[in-house]
Amino acid sequence: MKTLRHLLLTGALLISAAPPATSAQDTIGIKSLGHVGIAVSNVQRALHFYGGQLGLKEAFRLNRPDGAPRLIYLQVGDSSTFVELFPGTRSPSSLQLPKPYHFGFFVNNLEDTLHELQTKGYPLPADAFEQAAKVQADGTLLYFIFDPDGHRIELSQATRQSYQGKAAPALLGPSGSRSGSSPERHH
Repeated sequence: MKTLRHLLLTGALLISAAPPATSAQDTIGIKSLGHVGIAVSNVQRALHFYGGQLGLKEAFRLNRPDGAPRLIYLQVGDSSTFVELFPGTRSPSSLQLPKPYHFGFFVNNLEDTLHELQTKGYPLPADAFEQAAKVQADGTLLYFIFDPDGHRIELSQATRQSYQGKAAPALLGPSGSRSGSSPERHH
């Protein structure tokens, strides 16, 4: 059931990501995903995870009159994509805010990324590298991690065979393939 749900979600994302011949984006003016905004219960833990472990850089923050952060923008690489943290905005248990199903980051090399996360203290299960080496139905390599508030984060490596790599060749880098291990070998 989880696999079917994942395949349906992946299919829906791919269909929505692939621009049709006459795209609504052309008339509306949408260029890219700007940010994902998430509520965090502890700003220091969140900054350690997103900045210290994942390597996102703080772009700016807006503070409340008392000096406490209202929101913190973290930049994904050198892109125009950000993760927006809303500190201290967890809802009372009777009014649960919906969580995103997940959000994803593309990485150059998934195995290298997982090793770096381990080096920075992120706990990975013993089978993490084995799981990450499996080519998924969409042709990517992927692995899910969780932030301190339980937000599910997909780390994906596009391959020449992946739908994402075919739709957005820039994900594959200048040579058309990813550095590091060859995902085509893993089945």
